[in-house]
Amino acid sequence: MKKILTVASVCAIALASCNKDNVGPNSDLNAGLPNKPQATIPTDAAGIITKTTLSADTVWKIDGVAFVKPGATLTIQAGTYITSGVTKAYNDQITGLTQNIKGVLVVPKTAKLIANGTAAAPIVFTSPNAAGSRNPGDFGGVVLLGNATTNQASTKRIEGIPQPVGVDVTYGGTNAADNSGSLKYVRIEFAGYNLTADNEINGLTLGGVGTGTTLENIQVSWGKDDGFEFFGGTVNAKYLVALSNDDDDFDFDHGYTGTIQYALSLKDPNSTNSTSSGSSDSNGLESDNEGTAPYAATPKTRPVLKNFTFLGIKDVTVASSKLKFGNRWRRATEYDIQNSIIAGYATGAAFQDGATGTFTGNVVHAYTAAFSGATPAGNQTNVSTDAAAYLKLAGGVNIFYPTATLFNPAFLRPLSTSPAYGNGTTTYSGAFHPTTAPWTATWTQFDPKNY
Repeated sequence: MKKILTVASVCAIALASCNKDNVGPNSDLNAGLPNKPQATIPTDAAGIITKTTLSADTVWKIDGVAFVKPGATLTIQAGTYITSGVTKAYNDQITGLTQNIKGVLVVPKTAKLIANGTAAAPIVFTSPNAAGSRNPGDFGGVVLLGNATTNQASTKRIEGIPQPVGVDVTYGGTNAADNSGSLKYVRIEFAGYNLTADNEINGLTLGGVGTGTTLENIQVSWGKDDGFEFFGGTVNAKYLVALSNDDDDFDFDHGYTGTIQYALSLKDPNSTNSTSSGSSDSNGLESDNEGTAPYAATPKTRPVLKNFTFLGIKDVTVASSKLKFGNRWRRATEYDIQNSIIAGYATGAAFQDGATGTFTGNVVHAYTAAFSGATPAGNQTNVSTDAAAYLKLAGGVNIFYPTATLFNPAFLRPLSTSPAYGNGTTTYSGAFHPTTAPWTATWTQFDPKNY
């Protein structure tokens, strides 16, 4: 253990040689937007985008809310940066209130978004501000709406989004294989709006999105609400990163039934966190079947999750005040989570309101209790307030300030002395294989100096 910590300390100092995992050739990651011409994405009076391609030679700005034309496809080239432009006022047809919004891209039913970056040239949705002055809420977010199954009425409107004439902002239907496009190697940074109670815009919002859609290598960071929220749908995903988001990193509702493999959730002691009745309401994961008892709508929300890593906060006092649960399964949701790591929360996983399912092959570290509401069998648990127990699962390093200027995701590979290591080859828990390079290499951004 001491040897590993020594190596980590050296890497924290020798940034140029040890932080290759978060340095990409696309641009200086601390420089904010690239030095390219800027232009506003053209739209008609209703906010419908009139272009079919956004090229990488331009930084594109979204004024207010921009909608891909129903039935059309918007293609974003690899290496393109998209940011927020002018704030626009909208009459919220749900609340009747006027909302000021900027920088939201909406892909309605029948429309498609093709945003395929590469590891060397990711597509980046981010703040328009310079490094050092960027904040959650600088950018609006990305919203995909589809015709896949949910347990809600087919006319359910997605929250937080105005509905202009000629655009359908409802989600859900009967086509489980619905295709809303493809997102690969995409970062969404400093996004999110808390408009009113239960009326928010997340980093990436997915409403009724189907299995024909591709979601791979996506990072949502420094968000003002949830990182990823799935409102029903059947879409599968892999290689997801949620970093330093205010509320839940992964949120499942309204009958979502897809499979997600290889995902990382990282909480930041320096970020803000959502509260409910004066207490923290920020979880690594939250899953609900629906919001009204007896929560009996079908199909039941049942995400299948494999090889997740949920890391809270190293300091037990900070973790206990800023965070709630590593996993929160409630309101009759079903679940299937396996071969995953939860660490750095006061309570690892909570099972509430009749939640049922399979929770096996996981490694759970907690400061107070591994589980609340149930004690599922077939998992390894360690309840300890000793930070060393957390660091053992977090790769042996203090992830955020003040000891590391940059975070290297290579350190998240389980240590050889960790119970998450398994047999080191075919069986392991968590998002990263113990002996191979992390899939986060080159395209992700973990630098806290983005603030």
